[in-house]
Amino acid sequence: MLRHPFRTATALLTTIICTGLFILSPLQVQRVYATETHKIGENLATYVDDVPAGTIRTIHYDYAYNRYLSLRDLAVLLNGTSKSFGINYTDKTFHILPGETYAAVGGENEPFVLPAPVDASYAGDPADEDPEEGAATGGETQEEAPFEYVTQNMSSGNLFRNDAPLKYFSFTGDNAAGKPDVFVSITDLAMILDLQMYLQQDTLYIQTGESFRADLDAWAKEGLYQETYSALIGDATTGEIYQSHMADLSVPIASTSKLMTYLCVMDAVTEGAIGLDDPVFISEKAAALSQTGDGVIKMKPGDMATVEELLYGLLLPSSNESALALAEYVCGSEEAFVARMNETAQALGLTDATFFYNPNGLPIYANSVAATKMQNHMSARDMFTLVTHILSTYPQILRITSQKEARLDSFELTVKNSNPLLYNMDGVRGLKTGTTIMSGACLVSVLEAADPQGNPHLLVAMEFGGEDSTVRTTLSQLLLTYGKQRLNGETSEGSGTAPLSQIPANAEALIRAVIANMPD
Repeated sequence: MLRHPFRTATALLTTIICTGLFILSPLQVQRVYATETHKIGENLATYVDDVPAGTIRTIHYDYAYNRYLSLRDLAVLLNGTSKSFGINYTDKTFHILPGETYAAVGGENEPFVLPAPVDASYAGDPADEDPEEGAATGGETQEEAPFEYVTQNMSSGNLFRNDAPLKYFSFTGDNAAGKPDVFVSITDLAMILDLQMYLQQDTLYIQTGESFRADLDAWAKEGLYQETYSALIGDATTGEIYQSHMADLSVPIASTSKLMTYLCVMDAVTEGAIGLDDPVFISEKAAALSQTGDGVIKMKPGDMATVEELLYGLLLPSSNESALALAEYVCGSEEAFVARMNETAQALGLTDATFFYNPNGLPIYANSVAATKMQNHMSARDMFTLVTHILSTYPQILRITSQKEARLDSFELTVKNSNPLLYNMDGVRGLKTGTTIMSGACLVSVLEAADPQGNPHLLVAMEFGGEDSTVRTTLSQLLLTYGKQRLNGETSEGSGTAPLSQIPANAEALIRAVIANMPD
């Protein structure tokens, strides 16, 4: 798992390489096939519908219990079940074909050759040693070479569902027959295939007749949220908060600040002060920001774009210079716009946990010898209030944030949405990502769903302070899954929740392991 992205320029470069992406420009992206050597492998015994099915090769990514499973091994074990799937490998990507039968290519389910464990509790009896040969025969196990398995570095571009791209992190390697294989997080596989799984004593149990369920109540007790500052899932349509973690803690929110920027711009449109089709001329300050490492859309002084185009730039690729250009156009200066942001926060009844220094969420250095750094802050509860207000007042935001890409004619470029859940989960319509060194990986998500009576609802999940993008993506999807369950009146227990003693206590294990139900 990638740790604390973008803490330094070196970390940024490392993160780019480890995710399998090399950024050439805001528009041109290509995969880099660097390699990584893994040293923690496991042959995971697997039961399918209570029947021993075979072995799945597992890589523990960086940490024990952070399991990534062989997709081909799992496909073989699910053949003949209601959750069977085929695999089409093309152009270095794996297409998961739900409902199809998997055609084995050879080498599946052949276990890794792992070092024999050394029994350190028994040192042997000196009387058992052959004085001539010097060989210990009293139970010592000869130390073997450590396990090493080479794959491509982790990437979010390896997987498709049929022909639709998915944005789950995975890494590719070869199986025992030298055929290309891909390793995917156990949690992500459960969500992709809608499978109920749980782990007990290093054995994986799969129930193909049950859909994946998120048991946040049990997982929270076992450290689910330890990789984040705060989290929340609620229904913006009714105002009900289903579950939260540290919801009143003031935390840095990075580019999710741009949601308040959007609100203030749209309020100015409603007041008649500006129009969506108004031309905005890019200032020297905004153009200079676009040329820095925090720039997203390269701009020059005097360039022109409409307010609407800048809103697309603000929300999809998270353009910091678009936020600044809009602020200057609405209020004449960044400082005046920030004052408006804080006034709007007060008018909405947000707490003292919320305060803004700029319209984009970037760090601000104080003009002092100490060079102290300030960032926009908000609590998860305040963000829920803000998002609920935006969705009820300006629901057209979802027309922007539900698009995976958009064309900005004024800049002659196409921008892409940075939200991975648009690819991974049906019904997701937004809303905003954010990352700084201090804030960690943040994501505010909106999902459209219907209650049992067919009434539409907007579920809102937010996660602040994630250790990395994998945590941000996985936890946000778990929150939204739980929200759908609650909306439908479903409990998370199903036919019986696994005892807490069966749930790994390690936070890394929890965010990756899928713990669910077994029949009584």
